[in-house]
Amino acid sequence: MTDDALSVGVLGYGFMGDAHANALRTLPTFFADAPAVSLDVLVGRDEAAVSDAADRLGFDSVATDWREVVDEADVFYNLGPNSVHVDPTIAALEADTHVLCEKPLAPTLDGAQRMADAAASSDAHAGIGFNYRFVPAVRYAKRLVDAGALGDIRHARFRYLQDWLVDADAPWSWRLDDRR
Repeated sequence: MTDDALSVGVLGYGFMGDAHANALRTLPTFFADAPAVSLDVLVGRDEAAVSDAADRLGFDSVATDWREVVDEADVFYNLGPNSVHVDPTIAALEADTHVLCEKPLAPTLDGAQRMADAAASSDAHAGIGFNYRFVPAVRYAKRLVDAGALGDIRHARFRYLQDWLVDADAPWSWRLDDRR
């Protein structure tokens, strides 16, 4: 790690942990002015599993309690299970650590409001991963709107259809809960 590298702490090492670790490692490939990044600590509940993931993903160290490391990184990625988005994110913001939290932001309105309040009170930046905004069709639609090519838009409704949940053997996901 160089002295000017951004220190990154990541909670979670499932699919999103893999995706973000890869993205952080390959930033310079796509952005010449990307900052240097140091994958400092990977956090997970199971010490053996998080150690294996850290070796695979290139992290320098591991922790099994986010409370011990949330204030040590320059940037904290909260990629843990949905039920673990609120408290670690708030703690990082209270420590003025920049945060990127995956969606859904919080499982309840109260949790989301507490997160918004913590972000408003913090000197750190807070963000949420809305990756679909970069889908080429979405970017094209934005260009059309910005150019006025569609006239005055009074109402719009969009659907993004995917087939990966039609498999009856696919595991249950929060996306299948129509009460949210």
